[in-house]
Amino acid sequence: MGPIARIRTDLPQKFGIPRNGSLAPHLHGEIRFEPEFASAAAVAGLEEFSHLWLIWQFENGLAGGAASDVAADSAGATAGVASRGWRPTVRPPRLGGAERVGVFATRSPFRPNPIGLTCVRLERVELREDGPVIHVLGADLRDGTPILDIKPYIPFADCHTDATGGWIERAPWHELAVDFPEALLALVPAEKADGLVEVLRQDPRRAGSKHEPERVYHLAYAGLDVSFCVDGNALRVVGVKRL
Repeated sequence: MGPIARIRTDLPQKFGIPRNGSLAPHLHGEIRFEPEFASAAAVAGLEEFSHLWLIWQFENGLAGGAASDVAADSAGATAGVASRGWRPTVRPPRLGGAERVGVFATRSPFRPNPIGLTCVRLERVELREDGPVIHVLGADLRDGTPILDIKPYIPFADCHTDATGGWIERAPWHELAVDFPEALLALVPAEKADGLVEVLRQDPRRAGSKHEPERVYHLAYAGLDVSFCVDGNALRVVGVKRL
């Protein structure tokens, strides 16, 4: 298999990618096809759907939102397994980065085949001379991530109202309160502000990070370097500058 497209997003690094696109519904992404697949005919009828499934490829385990979700756990791994770049258990940040669960009970990028799955909202399909561009919202993918396939989300088939969430339901995610001074927020393009706040609210730090209220973290977002500190459940933005 090879990529049919690549997605352009405002997040060029693993740090800051939301753990699920639904947690940052204002994050914009543009799917741009490889020349071989840049056909308007191939996307005919796509605009009738509200949501899409993206099947994509982790690049060295760093491409998508789940990459910021887990830390590989070497317990029980054999030399052969380790050489393939995955472990049978991982430590999800939703469990504080301390408890282990099986890799197939998570969306960890450290798995036998580095394939990701994301549901996004379709904003619009733009037809350009060099091929169609699909604009989506809520994409938890790093800028440049290879897209292997695109499929429409079909409610009657894909929505299971009786579905259960396993261990995730026992560990609800807690968001941070974001203090973003107006003077600094004014430095962020208006159309990018909501997505940035959503990313910060999800706590971009590594799971199990130490309590270091004076430490300054840096997030690359939409061509900006956004610096912030975290004290308990409160995140405070302390600087915004162009990269």
